[in-house]
Amino acid sequence: MQNPPALVSISTSGIWCAYFPAQTQPGDNTSHQLDIIEPQGFGNETLFTPADKGVALTHRSLVQVNVHAVCRHEIMIERDLLVQLDKGASGGLMDRGESKFVAGLGNSAYQGILEEGHIVRAAVNAPGDQVEILGGYVSVIADPV
Repeated sequence: MQNPPALVSISTSGIWCAYFPAQTQPGDNTSHQLDIIEPQGFGNETLFTPADKGVALTHRSLVQVNVHAVCRHEIMIERDLLVQLDKGASGGLMDRGESKFVAGLGNSAYQGILEEGHIVRAAVNAPGDQVEILGGYVSVIADPV
């Protein structure tokens, strides 16, 4: 009797997170990706691979993305915090989970299924003034499907 081939199990969840250093992004009514520092993974780290200013998925997964940031808020111009997905040839750049900074605090979230190679980033947008980020983080929880 032959033994069945070994199966690679990727059924466990993984968490990836990174922090935002202090930075200023232009307020030209265009989404600008936030710089990240100290990216790290927990649990099934094989679900993630580094990407420019974000993280790419290595396997089809149900993801929950949370973004929190603090900005200097002296001028009363709406500033947006959002999750930005890069689906490459299957969809391009997509802004999701857009939310307004309120009194300098912003929270954005996205939940959905992403495919292998899709990239998750955080971004900001403002119509006429710069966005000065003082700190924050982005986190991605991935459950393979």
